[in-house]
Amino acid sequence: MHLIPQSWAHLHILVSVFPSVGLIFAIGIYVAAVIAKSEQMKKTGLVFIGILALLAIPTYLSGDHSAADLAKDPKFTEDAVANHLGWGIAALAMLGITGLTAWITLLRFGGKPLSDNVVHLVLGLGLITVALMAVVGELGWEINHTEIFLPTAKTPQVWSHVHMILNHFPTVGFVFALGLYIVALIINNTVMKRTGLVLFVMCAILGVPTFVTGNASMWALTDPVVKGISKAVINAHRDWALYTLFGLAFTGVTAWVELWRYRQLGRFSNVSLALVLIFGIITLGIMAETGHRGGQINHPEIRVAGDVQPTDANAGLSVFVEKEINQVLWFVPWQTVHFFGYALIFGTAFAVSLRILGFWKSVSFESVHRILPLGVFGVVTNVFSGMLILQADSSRYLNEITFVPKVTFITIGGIAVLYYSVSESLWRVKAGEEAPMGAKWVAALVLLSWIGVILGGRLLPYV
Repeated sequence: MHLIPQSWAHLHILVSVFPSVGLIFAIGIYVAAVIAKSEQMKKTGLVFIGILALLAIPTYLSGDHSAADLAKDPKFTEDAVANHLGWGIAALAMLGITGLTAWITLLRFGGKPLSDNVVHLVLGLGLITVALMAVVGELGWEINHTEIFLPTAKTPQVWSHVHMILNHFPTVGFVFALGLYIVALIINNTVMKRTGLVLFVMCAILGVPTFVTGNASMWALTDPVVKGISKAVINAHRDWALYTLFGLAFTGVTAWVELWRYRQLGRFSNVSLALVLIFGIITLGIMAETGHRGGQINHPEIRVAGDVQPTDANAGLSVFVEKEINQVLWFVPWQTVHFFGYALIFGTAFAVSLRILGFWKSVSFESVHRILPLGVFGVVTNVFSGMLILQADSSRYLNEITFVPKVTFITIGGIAVLYYSVSESLWRVKAGEEAPMGAKWVAALVLLSWIGVILGGRLLPYV
């Protein structure tokens, strides 16, 4: 692991993602607390926002010194650096105002409930800051990632662009999830524990499109070859990305099982909570190394002295998997497992969603909730079998017109199903009762999403 910055640019890359992407998660926690009417969660969200505001200092200092270093390199244009720096100062100033408001709110209200005016003020300032941060991030990427504008023969460079944006969400989000979860365990707060578990599951789900866009980025950068980018270095990053996918899956599935178990029994298992923590810490370490190796692809300035860069483009776990899965002996069984997984997913989603939509009202939601583990087992089966099948011919799959909708619907459908295990109003639906209208909209979204996944997958060989 390489977490010690070797230069101002290295430090800037490490810290700058937190004020932007981290603020999105902090606001998400804050909004969830407002909806759940949890004062302790609201104040936890304010603390996160306040901490992120403190990161404006190292972000500005590292960015200012990085700009001075980049001015000496003719590769970077003065206008691009100055534009990014100017917008960055404006965004960090807004972040400081938002954070200061959060700290003042915490001090002013103490143990008292927050007023509606203050809640909306912090939320409004936070959303403005996120918008500014989005502009700054885009301008920053354009300084060094000129490859996103290069023409390609087959795989569009938009995949590289999307991957740069998307990969920060499971990584930064995981840091927030782990921090919130540890605090929840220390103060023994049930709402915060459940929120931490939900965030772990969401990060695991976001790991799927992140991994897929990473594969697509590889082809966009190597077919044709982009000057200065090594396929061997990309493969080293891909190997660690595969380990990250496993880590996210172990953490996310264990977290979901505990959410489901809490619903059924009304209490947490200390063993399961500890297991989630252990998986989370290990996964965070793997993700740190994955991120560093990803940065090395196009950021030679962050390479650690003494590091030996890989040079063999045919070495690595990912390359081995690609070669092996292309054999009929492996491809056919995994494809069979993949289809079986779809049957489990859709069968479970169909049954639970129909109950919510008003069918089978003779049973309570609690009863149909018990079959959800079958669907989750199907999801896990399909994610790993799907990733293996993807490696067999990723260049073809990624450029099929139905593949993007398929991956998009997987993400939407997976997150939507989370609602079934966290909704209080839905859990209280007894036999003979109608589900809330909001739950019916979610059920319709779940069904449409998984139908979209199946259609997108089945059409791949024909379009």
